[in-house]
Amino acid sequence: MANRRTHRRAGRIAGGVYAAHRAKEQRLVHCVAETVGGALGGEFGAILADVVEPGISSWHRGPAHSCAAGIGILSLRDTLTRIEMFCRQQAEQTAQKRATLQMIPDLTQPNLFVPAPNSALTQFFLAIAELFWRVSAGFANGMAAGYLSHLVLDAGTPRSIPLLTNGF
Repeated sequence: MANRRTHRRAGRIAGGVYAAHRAKEQRLVHCVAETVGGALGGEFGAILADVVEPGISSWHRGPAHSCAAGIGILSLRDTLTRIEMFCRQQAEQTAQKRATLQMIPDLTQPNLFVPAPNSALTQFFLAIAELFWRVSAGFANGMAAGYLSHLVLDAGTPRSIPLLTNGF
């Protein structure tokens, strides 16, 4: 029977791999950020079923540890895609804002741009915000993959997982 440590490790792997797969068309640095987010989300998703239904015995498996829960997670694919796209759009907008604030027009010479007198702190916070959105895009996908990895591991035990809830 898989313990918490095994669930977390499997969730990190499943979440990271799935997030990397979803981000494979992104620039490498963005793909890495989403993969890290996926690994973090996978670890969280992998323990979520036991947070909802604590594993106090091998009979603890109810709706959160069921085939129905897995099907529910799989049915969220379109929603996860929308969340991923929203996070990526926010990251792009933040990156554009950061780039815009880095250069301003030189009023003495037309069509020439000079470094903006913005504070380094503003640039730093915008970079952190962009990273947050990139990691968040992977986190959502990773969480779903991590939850499914938990169900797969539990399905392979002698008690398996129920269709809907205990005894059914």
